[in-house]
Amino acid sequence: MIRGLIFPAALDSLAPMITKKSLVPTLLVLALFSFVRPASAIVFGQTDTFQDPNEGTMNWVNGASMVERIATGGPTGAGDAYLQVTSIGGGGPGSRLVAQNYSFPPVVSQWTGDYLAAGVDRIEFDLNNQSQVTLSIRLAFKTDVQNGSPGYLSLPVIVAPGSGWQHFSISLAQADLTPIGGPAPYDQFFQNGFNEMRFINEAGDNNLNGDPVVATLGIDNIHAIPEPATGALAAVGLLLLCAYLFRARRQSV
Repeated sequence: MIRGLIFPAALDSLAPMITKKSLVPTLLVLALFSFVRPASAIVFGQTDTFQDPNEGTMNWVNGASMVERIATGGPTGAGDAYLQVTSIGGGGPGSRLVAQNYSFPPVVSQWTGDYLAAGVDRIEFDLNNQSQVTLSIRLAFKTDVQNGSPGYLSLPVIVAPGSGWQHFSISLAQADLTPIGGPAPYDQFFQNGFNEMRFINEAGDNNLNGDPVVATLGIDNIHAIPEPATGALAAVGLLLLCAYLFRARRQSV
């Protein structure tokens, strides 16, 4: 996963090799990088690992307060914090397995924004089904937080009872998302057209709320992945820059 494209330390090491003769080509390559967004998350540098106790659940909530940060027992074991979501079934508050992340001034969700400009086409994460039932976990994107708000629903990942930690990936390609309730067109919606992302347990594909279930789910290492073209563009730009500077240095010797 690309954490950043050009770092100050890298620029310092390259500076002695950049002469007047090489300045224009170098600037052209750097301009190429300026069009490539860092792809570690929708907000620059954002990856939800839950390691910092001061950040708590990192804006992941549930109206019934059944989301909490667990300080140890994540995918790498002791000392690896994770998010735990619990539901109690039935029909009242807390009946559904849901973890919401949404913008509510002054809080701005790290999972809203312009997905298309960021080049994000899937989201990966680790899950641990600590329940006795199979879970069908999906991502739901909603225009806003109100009940009945329209949005898009992803394909599911199936997590067996007592699964232990497993790594999953969910595609955000238009063909892999189901519109629910008449949302804005795909391109418009994912260019700042939604206000909430949530994990839900949903066997069907006709709502964004999830099914009532008695369950406990661990979630960790949530991060956005760039579409292949974005990563390829960054790699090509870096190779061009390195090749040109190497050639310029040899010619100057």
